[in-house]
Amino acid sequence: MWKVRREARERERLLRGRSQVKVRFSKSQAAASLWDYAEDELAERALQMSDADLERIQAIAAHYESPLYPLPVEGQRISHNHVCALAAITYFEGHLRPLARNRRRPEKDRPERFTPAPLPPGYGL
Repeated sequence: MWKVRREARERERLLRGRSQVKVRFSKSQAAASLWDYAEDELAERALQMSDADLERIQAIAAHYESPLYPLPVEGQRISHNHVCALAAITYFEGHLRPLARNRRRPEKDRPERFTPAPLPPGYGL
């Protein structure tokens, strides 16, 4: 019970974002990041998410970009791709957990629907 409340409070804090840090990525970039780490069901969900959901995931990612935030990635340097996938997991599932894989799947195996589209010029400025 206490763990659930603590996770809910932490999620609410994360959803507020960080005033000095903005992280921007597209829905397709979030989906690609999830697919890269074998989070296939969540990758499908990311393709269908609303713009409001994307903004919430970006707010969480702003916290996860801090090297001081303890992310569950072992054995390698944490990349923006890790951050994006972990933020989406936190938003969709309500808590942070390790990725299904620590290392990316080969990009050549990525289904076309998960090809990340670039952000439009000037997005987020």
